[in-house]
Amino acid sequence: MNRRVQAVVAWGSRLGLEYTRTRASLAAGGLAYFVALSLAPAALAFGTLAGLVLDPADVREALERIAERAPGTVENVQPMIDALVATIEGASATAFTVTTLVSVVIAIYASSKVVLGVRMAMNTVFGVEETRSGLIERGIATVITLIGLIAAVGLVILLTLLPRVLEWLGLSRVPLTTGNWVIDWLIAFVLVFLVVRWVLHHAPNQSRRVAWTSRGAWAGAAGIAAATIGVGIYTRFSTSLSAAVLVFGTAVVILLWLYLCFVALMWGAIIEADDQRAAEAVRTRTSAADLPPVP
Repeated sequence: MNRRVQAVVAWGSRLGLEYTRTRASLAAGGLAYFVALSLAPAALAFGTLAGLVLDPADVREALERIAERAPGTVENVQPMIDALVATIEGASATAFTVTTLVSVVIAIYASSKVVLGVRMAMNTVFGVEETRSGLIERGIATVITLIGLIAAVGLVILLTLLPRVLEWLGLSRVPLTTGNWVIDWLIAFVLVFLVVRWVLHHAPNQSRRVAWTSRGAWAGAAGIAAATIGVGIYTRFSTSLSAAVLVFGTAVVILLWLYLCFVALMWGAIIEADDQRAAEAVRTRTSAADLPPVP
């Protein structure tokens, strides 16, 4: 029993040292800042792309449908959501001109900084040496950002057209959610886990397979879920944070939530990297034991 406790303490101490060495807290803060900073440019790019195929009213309707069907409540960040929706509506109602194209390029560039930051943070945690040039990394981040924006626009188009198709088929009352908040949260948690596992696998330059039983992926997803629930409860009952929201706006809530989510992601990456190093050490010892003795 003492050995097991000592092993757990040693493991926690090792993870703590890695958290300090990789400056994970600073990385989480920087990523949270850049995500918050890129929200408006990303909304502009999203609205411009969506405006090519949808009316502004359709865009708002689809986004409100997403917010309504999200598990939990979004009252605490409703002003921020309204501001982003207004930005998207304004962009989608604008003619696609050279000025709009330049704005989209700037928005994609700003949003790609977040992708680049995540890749750099994961490389640091997993001890991966930067082998690509900065220009190539920025190009990859830009492509990923553009794919993400196109996927988001595709989701909005689907949510806009799907109800019409279901109504045409006589299935307008088909529910898109279970109606049970526990099951909805469980589904959301599984989706978060899939995203965290994907990031841990693909974000580092030299990716390694992340198992479905990965402690790091599960810990990261659990941390993000806890941060989401915790920030919601804290903002509801904290008078000090409510006063800060009145003064500085809902941006303070967004920053707090993003910071805690990125801290959880960094901890998940640290746990996964430690497990990978431990597994590599075991394989090395096994291979050394299988070698024939030197005569």
